[in-house]
Amino acid sequence: MADNKDFLLLNKVRELLKYTKQKTKIASDDVNRRDARAIFRKIAQLDDISQVKTVCAEAVRVIDQNEREGFTKANYRLYGEDMREIAKSIMRNIHAANNVNRNTEYRSRIRKINDALDDCSLLLEYIQICVDEKIISVKESGIWTKKVTDVKYMAAAWKKKTKYMARKPEAEKRAEEEARIEAAVARAMAKNKG
Repeated sequence: MADNKDFLLLNKVRELLKYTKQKTKIASDDVNRRDARAIFRKIAQLDDISQVKTVCAEAVRVIDQNEREGFTKANYRLYGEDMREIAKSIMRNIHAANNVNRNTEYRSRIRKINDALDDCSLLLEYIQICVDEKIISVKESGIWTKKVTDVKYMAAAWKKKTKYMARKPEAEKRAEEEARIEAAVARAMAKNKG
């Protein structure tokens, strides 16, 4: 990876990994301490039991209304762990492809890029499953999908560029081989004539 577009791909992969980690956190149904503390303080300031009942009923309504989106422990184990591993694999493959000599080991480089592209497709499938099962919102999936497709399209362009660059040395080798064969044939023919 030599130009700024290639470094942009690495940054996009890094961003995707961080976003995947953030979005696959386990969302607990428990009330957090800060919210509970605020409710208890408000109740402690009340004088009348009817006011306490009103505040408690309102707190329960708010807690019930704010059903949390996100991964339960079971969903995290089923989908979230895999999604994190896939995002890590995308990063590993992009870095591995970047570290391969593009002039001599282009097949290995293309193989790594293909692996990253396959992982992007798989991560997109997981995101769709999570939307279907209402684990994440459509809005979150749109953001996440954009991050994945940015990486996927940039990696596909990188693969195309790598294939093009790989053809040049192969064509040169073939031309040299053909020239060598033609020269050998010409020498043989000249030897037979003379």
